Amino acid sequence: MDKEPETYEELIRYKRCVDLTKYYELSKEELDKIYNFLSTYKDAYITCNKQTITMSSGKSNEYIYTKCLSSAIDGIVLSNTIFNVINHYVASTSSGGSYRSSGSSSSGRSSNNNNNNNNNNNNNNNNR
Repeated sequence: MDKEPETYEELIRYKRCVDLTKYYELSKEELDKIYNFLSTYKDAYITCNKQTITMSSGKSNEYIYTKCLSSAIDGIVLSNTIFNVINHYVASTSSGGSYRSSGSSSSGRSSNNNNNNNNNNNNNNNNR
């Protein structure tokens, strides 16, 4: 990105490309390629995963093979109007059946404990 941004649109595009370098290992040439692709195709969008950046428009697709620097994300979607980071999601291993049964029994114990505490407090107040 050799030239300085002159318009607000160019400034936003420049910032999005710079933000991309926080998450992916990119050379200056690759960064220029992404910036120029977004500049050339107004309908362009870029999808990034762990190893590939895919630049797509209605007319062409181009690829950059790279390395994601963050294990906290699964990818990024980028265009002239958006920059969305797709955070890494780890699914829970607990099953629905055991969750429901443990939830109902623990809520009953909690309720009983609260009643016992309230009864004990009332008894203590009456004894004074």
